[in-house]
Formats: sequence, structure tokens, C-alpha cells
Amino acid sequence: MTTDTAKTMTRKNIFQKTNIMSGLVLLSLLPTLAFAHPGHGLMAADGSFSLSILSGILHPLTGFDHLMLALGMGLLFTQMHSFKKGFASLGIGLVAGFALSLSVSLNSTFIEFGILLSIVLLTLALMSRYFNHAPNQSDEASVNTWHNLAIVGFGALAMLHGAAHAIEVPANSSTAGFFIGMIVAMLSLYTVGKGVATYLNTHLQDSLIIQRVIAVVGLCGVLLS
Repeated sequence: MTTDTAKTMTRKNIFQKTNIMSGLVLLSLLPTLAFAHPGHGLMAADGSFSLSILSGILHPLTGFDHLMLALGMGLLFTQMHSFKKGFASLGIGLVAGFALSLSVSLNSTFIEFGILLSIVLLTLALMSRYFNHAPNQSDEASVNTWHNLAIVGFGALAMLHGAAHAIEVPANSSTAGFFIGMIVAMLSLYTVGKGVATYLNTHLQDSLIIQRVIAVVGLCGVLLS
């Protein structure tokens, strides 16, 4: 490789990283991404099933906590080569948490602290090289064990997000419609996370650096929202 070619590749990598980080900074500054989930509840106030579905779709998109979990889990489990298992784990957790919250009165403060814990643990996992490399033959069994525990653990923590969705169903809206919209949005965001991981692995030499930036920006967005 010639010196000019190496310099060109270096400039290209820096340009790509700068674009990604700039986009992440802009994303973190969007005022609609907050716990409050502003506005979307009004459209479902008349009890319309279709509007309730739309409200459920918008709910994760207007709350940085749910947005971070879905995108981050998609990113993490793709790096762990466990996307399908993670997809099932997230879906089961959301459904179980939503159903549990509808049948049992849960403490909202406990749920909020649990959601924050899930985001902190997800951030640590996204920043850890241990969860972001293909295991060698010598440590394959140990790594796979920890990966499986992470899948089950984050699925359990996703129950808290499902419970929060149930508590925040807008008054007079269709619960079933809101639930359908929420599931569609969360699983779609999870799939977007896979796309982000694929892009990073394809276009960047050390994708873990950018992944760590994504994780930190996401955590800051949740804490400051």
C-alpha cells in the first residue's frame, strides 16, 4: 500500500467517523426524545383503534429510554451474533411486562429505576470488548455462557419497559391498539440497531470506538432527558 493510498484511507475513515459522531450529537439534542413522551397521547384520546396503534408506534420514538434500549440491544446482539435470540428475548420481555402491568399494580418509581439500570448495563455491555468479538476456541464456552446470560438478562429487563408502556397507555385509547403499535416500533428499532452494527462492521476498521460513542451519547441522553 502506497503512502498516498494510506493517507486517503485515513482521511476517509476520519470523515466517516466525524459524520457519524455529528449525527449522534444532533440526535442527542432533539427535544422530543425524552421520558415525557409529549403529544402522542392526544391522538388516541378518542379511543380510535388506528390512532391508538399510531400512538403506540410514536411512544418509543418520543422516549429516549425505550429508543436507547431497542437500538442498543439490536446493536449489541448483532455484535454477539445472537440477533434472532435477542429478537425473541426482547419481544417476550415486552409482552410479559405489558401483560403483568395490566394485571398487577406496579410501583412506577421501581419501574423507572429498573429502566435506568437496564440502560446503564446496556451501555457497559456495548462498551465492553468481551461482548463484541468472536470467541476463540479456548474461551468459546465461557463467552457463549455469558452471551446467553446477557440475552436472558436483557430480556428480563425489557419487561420493565413493557410495564412502563402499559402504565403510559393514553386515557380512553385502545389498549390493544397501543400495544400493537408499541411492539411494532420496538422490534423495528431493534432491527435498525442491527443495521447500524452491520454498517459499522463493514465501513470502519475499529467499529467498537464508534459503538462506545453511541453508548455514551445514548446514556447521556437518557440521564439528561
